[in-house]
Amino acid sequence: MKTILIIEDDQEMQEFYKDMLQGEQFTVTLASNADEGLKKAKEKNYDLVILDILMEGVTGDRIFALLRKDSRYRNVPVIMASALDEKTYRCFQALGNVSFLEKPFNKGKLFAEIAKRLQPLK
Repeated sequence: MKTILIIEDDQEMQEFYKDMLQGEQFTVTLASNADEGLKKAKEKNYDLVILDILMEGVTGDRIFALLRKDSRYRNVPVIMASALDEKTYRCFQALGNVSFLEKPFNKGKLFAEIAKRLQPLK
């Protein structure tokens, strides 16, 4: 079973993710802010991270940078999610194994992106 860490400060979005992913082929861990998310990332290795961009305090782009500095997360796929336009974050794609979902999105789009990110790298 694949493990997913979701760092998202909006409780409704947390519930959306949990309802969509829990019990499928995924084990889901939720974190409500950067500190909690980084702590959980250190406690366990995850197969995928879903990361909200716009959060109070430390933003998702900063969390992404901190995760990439950790050797265990250097190549772990990350899906960034935000209400901001995808073009704003296109520069992150150059960093590898990262993609972007523009909110709102549906279950089909979420699962397609997860499947794409969890494909073995070629």
